[in-house]
Amino acid sequence: MTSSIRIKNICELPIISGSRNDTRKKISCITIGQREAEEQFSSDIHLDAFIVLLVLSGKGHTVINYKTYDIQADTLLLLSSAHLFHFGECSDDFQCQCLFVSKAFTDEMDSTDMIYRRTKYGVRLYNEPVVPLEHSHAGLLAERLISINKNIDRTEHFYHKEVILNRLFAFYLDLSDILERTNLPHTNGCLTRYESIIKSFIELLATHYRKEHKVDFYAAQLNLSAHHLTQIVKLVTGQSVSDFIFEMLFSEARNLLTHSKLSVQEIAATLNFSDQSSFGKFFKRKAGISPVDFRKDALFVEERTE
Repeated sequence: MTSSIRIKNICELPIISGSRNDTRKKISCITIGQREAEEQFSSDIHLDAFIVLLVLSGKGHTVINYKTYDIQADTLLLLSSAHLFHFGECSDDFQCQCLFVSKAFTDEMDSTDMIYRRTKYGVRLYNEPVVPLEHSHAGLLAERLISINKNIDRTEHFYHKEVILNRLFAFYLDLSDILERTNLPHTNGCLTRYESIIKSFIELLATHYRKEHKVDFYAAQLNLSAHHLTQIVKLVTGQSVSDFIFEMLFSEARNLLTHSKLSVQEIAATLNFSDQSSFGKFFKRKAGISPVDFRKDALFVEERTE
């Protein structure tokens, strides 16, 4: 039985959500151990972000888009919003540096975005997102990630964002240089038809889910019938197209209720519900409580942690 997919914004991850630094809700760089890997990434998760995972020690396995990879120290994982992933069977000494760069932050990256796009390496790294590194290269990237992490917390700096971007730019340059020198796993340069459809569907969804809630829209964009798209997504992921759409909406609704000052009515409009009542019914079906009560609970928790 395929496990349920969790769709989240990076600010909803427990390892990030408790931070008082708002910048960490958009970009975060942390080190996790075996416990965090298995507690928070033990079932398929989709994050609308560019993700770098650098294994520092230990071993385990990761499942990315339903393909299993063994991982160990000096293994690099490069994931985009078109990847679903989870960890499993991590050893007690497992440690991994994690860089999460949200879509909201990459939209502000200016020239750094060019480096970000280069490091994705298109189909090759979509097909084979796990890259074994030389120890010296892994060490260099680990140093760059530590520098990014330190500067995220320099909130008193007059040029806080620019300093982070500068460190991020240096990381992407070194990453691109390493990838140019690394013999990447060979692929035939193309995805299977089903892989291509799933990749395109998830990328479309990440762009349009706030406004487009119907399967027909995504099917039409992919030149498929709604029935055919539904069959493919169900076969590959075990989830329906509607499951993906509604999980994206629910994730963004939680995010806006927790981290924005928009009224419930404004959130309903932002997410293209016909009115506040239909949004409220949708949210209560998913959360078990109303949007108003969810926001009250979220504010109470935030006040308790301050």
